[in-house]
Amino acid sequence: MSFLRLYVRSFHPMANFGISGLGYHGDDRGFSYSTGVTSRIYAIVRIGLTTPGVVLEKVESDPSSGLGGILHQDYSQPGTKPKARASGQVDPYRDNGDQGAQLMLTYSGQNFAMPMGDSETARKLLWEHAVPALDVTCSLHLTVDRDDKKMSFAFRMTGDGFPNAEAFLLDSTSAPLMLVTHRRVGSALTQLRGDRRIAMAVGTGEVAFDADKLSSALTCYVSLDYAEVTGGPIDVRQETGKSPSTRSVWNEMHSARDARGGWGRRYLGDNLAIFAPGRRASSMP
Repeated sequence: MSFLRLYVRSFHPMANFGISGLGYHGDDRGFSYSTGVTSRIYAIVRIGLTTPGVVLEKVESDPSSGLGGILHQDYSQPGTKPKARASGQVDPYRDNGDQGAQLMLTYSGQNFAMPMGDSETARKLLWEHAVPALDVTCSLHLTVDRDDKKMSFAFRMTGDGFPNAEAFLLDSTSAPLMLVTHRRVGSALTQLRGDRRIAMAVGTGEVAFDADKLSSALTCYVSLDYAEVTGGPIDVRQETGKSPSTRSVWNEMHSARDARGGWGRRYLGDNLAIFAPGRRASSMP
């Protein structure tokens, strides 16, 4: 049985969110395709190939804490968990022909590491309205050509633009293919209000796909991260100085990016945004 799994994750690369994020702890990590790292929200979608179908397997938030650990939330209660929807279709399996797959994934979650955050009453009356939601929407299009042993992919991510985000595929042997990486714009204070759909990242290309498993050769068509101060696009190949022709180099191009950003991005954006709460980053089409 052959399948792929799509992972989409939102995470903060710093140890905490800064003053404008009320000092809540982050994930203190870079971009990664490891399944053993933490995220503020992560979603996993199974894409069946021999048994065609799209199934949302999991959406979760790793524990959050603030005020030096005094406030804590493990998101074990149903009312605290993030929400997600996955839909799409996969063409019938053909041994020696093309097979297409399309899916949409949307998730949204809130930080309930607040006083009485475990209380359903407190959440309904106060925190669900006062705490802004983190929103991400993405689409994935795949075409498998089993005659030529290749798979084309096109991935697009939109949402709040904050915090960092990443997406990747794992095949049935857990071999990875990064799709996009996004470095945050704005701050928690300015970016999360409302169900925003600004552009965050786009990745398209073609990868060798043999016996329904990811192989080595890769051609990159587009790799953009809408992470300029104005929300404009950064060409990831130009930023990293790489022109990947293999999956391993493509994956490294993404995972080795500076997820934290320069001094202004690391500290000033999170900490000084509290003095300019009306300014929000947008993005180009």
